[in-house]
Amino acid sequence: MPQQPRSLPNTFYFSLVTIDPEADVPLYRQICGGIRVGIEDGRLPPHTKLPSTRDLAQIWDVSRNTLRNAFDQLIAEGYLEAIVGRGTFVVEQAAPPPAAVPVAPEARKRPISQIGQALEALGRSVHQPAPPTTGFAIGSPGLDIFPYKLWNRIVNRCQRRSHQFRRSVNGLPRLREAIASYLTSARGLHCVPEQIDIVPGSLVGLTIASLAFVSPGDKVWLEEPCFINAAGILQFRSTEIVPVPVDAEGLDVPAAIKRAPDARLAYVTPSHQYPLGMTMSLARRHQLLNWAARQGAWIVEDDYDSEFRYDGPPITALQGLDSHQRVIYCGTFSKVMLPTLRLGYIVLPPDLVDVYTGVKIPLSIYSPTLIQEAMAEFMLEGHFIRHIRRMRQQYQARRDALVTAVNHHLAGVVTLGDISCGMHAVAYLADGFAEAEVVNQAWQLGMAVAPLTQHYTGEPKRSGLVLGFTDLPPEAIESHIAKLAAAILS
Repeated sequence: MPQQPRSLPNTFYFSLVTIDPEADVPLYRQICGGIRVGIEDGRLPPHTKLPSTRDLAQIWDVSRNTLRNAFDQLIAEGYLEAIVGRGTFVVEQAAPPPAAVPVAPEARKRPISQIGQALEALGRSVHQPAPPTTGFAIGSPGLDIFPYKLWNRIVNRCQRRSHQFRRSVNGLPRLREAIASYLTSARGLHCVPEQIDIVPGSLVGLTIASLAFVSPGDKVWLEEPCFINAAGILQFRSTEIVPVPVDAEGLDVPAAIKRAPDARLAYVTPSHQYPLGMTMSLARRHQLLNWAARQGAWIVEDDYDSEFRYDGPPITALQGLDSHQRVIYCGTFSKVMLPTLRLGYIVLPPDLVDVYTGVKIPLSIYSPTLIQEAMAEFMLEGHFIRHIRRMRQQYQARRDALVTAVNHHLAGVVTLGDISCGMHAVAYLADGFAEAEVVNQAWQLGMAVAPLTQHYTGEPKRSGLVLGFTDLPPEAIESHIAKLAAAILS
């Protein structure tokens, strides 16, 4: 209770709060803000008695209900105190915040963990200003040929019965059934719906799996070069990353065994090595599986875009060859459908499902149920298979356009790597062309190419460009490559 109430003239309150009826901020919050600032800067001293809501309503030209809402908010925050029969007062505890204490420059950075230090550069990279892109984005599907009308019709249909959906920790049963059926027939996997977990992107699944199956300090094989975001996740787990070279047959398994025979996990892209593009040979696949069985290690198979093989049928997934249940298979719909779906899946060995699920539950990471239901319907009605076949045909034409354009405009500047599969290509730079300069020239033209060297965890072996080719029609690919060549050769 105020000991020595004081009052200020009503005219004082005209300047205390500025009301803007056109502002997006509600009127009562504008009043709260003005009074709060007045208390903190000392213009409203402790024990000051505020005028009645009737008087303030007239002063600020607002309703008394608005004033009551503002007072209730400030009372709840501890700035004001209402005393029955006496009025509303500024409480003594509502003092100005303490002044900032000068800090030496070397001590200004807040302490962060080793994981934070390792991944800070990755976070900084996504906040760098970038020009609008006009093409060549890695992993970006052909949005110009996506069946939007069909997809929207299915989503709207599912929306009308969304009140019937029931969330499941591992994903909607219908979608898991559809995925199991597809993977068995199209990718040669051995799985049932109960082994499948639905996640908002395959990297989320890798994160959960890394929490469940590896410990800090464990050695992990990683292809070199690699998908650098996967490396970031394994750094997040404080594992010891063992870079393993790749050659024409994919991961060099004998070299990996020589470097770290006791590794706990191997992360591989056997059907389409990321980013270089080769397919792991059958002999290497058997070597990898035999090592995992002997060592009791896990293999994470990232099968990110193997649906799009242009020279022959898709290669059977590594999981389909695994008789010892050592493979954790990751897949995604973001590249074959829409990036904004944020929908992926993990296929786990049966004995790992409970462990994985137990780790996932407290993380509370789930994909939107509506999108899951729509994807299930899209698959079960046969649209997904037809969509992949159509996109494969379209992407092959775009791949061929890229090869023709590069050979015509950039001969002697770049050499294309393996491009028999997938949605991107590697263009190795010839001697005399600096990767950073070429990438900068491409960015200035709005082309979202990536430097090959950024995909290495250690010292880069080769330089070049990584460019997607599925987000542009053939004629646009030709014109883009011509512009890039003109910039490089000028």
